[in-house]
Amino acid sequence: MKRLAIILAVLVLTSLTTSAQDLIVKRNGEEIRTKVKAVGPDTISYVLYDTDDGVVYTIMKGDVVLIKYQDGRNEVIKSNSSSYDPLLYGTREPVAGIRPGMKYRELKEYYNHKEYVRGLIQHHNPAGVGVGSYFLPGLGQMICGEGWRGGAYLAGWLASLTCQSIALQQDSEPAYLICAAAGAAIRICSVVDAVRVAKVKNMYERDLMRMASVDMELYPSVNYIKTSSGIQPAAGLTLAMRF
Repeated sequence: MKRLAIILAVLVLTSLTTSAQDLIVKRNGEEIRTKVKAVGPDTISYVLYDTDDGVVYTIMKGDVVLIKYQDGRNEVIKSNSSSYDPLLYGTREPVAGIRPGMKYRELKEYYNHKEYVRGLIQHHNPAGVGVGSYFLPGLGQMICGEGWRGGAYLAGWLASLTCQSIALQQDSEPAYLICAAAGAAIRICSVVDAVRVAKVKNMYERDLMRMASVDMELYPSVNYIKTSSGIQPAAGLTLAMRF
């Protein structure tokens, strides 16, 4: 029993030691285990967690994307040099005049798919929807939320298959070749269109996120609740949102 108590005590101390540190996450994915001293307007000061030399290091805030504090708080660091993070949104400037709920037929007047730049925020995979539309014309458009557009490609492709079947039954080789060529053209057009739709929708959704950006912070808290035995403290989490 005494040995079990010692083992549990060691595990608890190890857990506390591991958690009693801050974590700086850089934009290149590197993580630094530290003890954050100060977060200034342009720099972050810290000491290395696993050393006792007392040297205080500094890092530019523009190189940091997140600080995870030992008490459970997460602080997202925004770059001061630009209102938009190119790591998330790419380098393209946002388009004015858009609104939520717009469809591709409207969006193509605002966006040029050739200006698309890949970023971390990408709700629709252009390559993936292109492959989907190759195997089933119209599928990629449907994945991107363009059901009617995708349905039109699918209906055209199914019509070409029906024409091919009728041509085979009537033993009409010219008609069969024409219908087969039409089906292949619909498939190719569907693939190209699906990739364009995905790129335009990605740019559009990124701009909507920029327009309605919200900062969120989640940290532990103690609240008081009323129970049958009176007012009791209860541990929980608090979500803070800044618009």
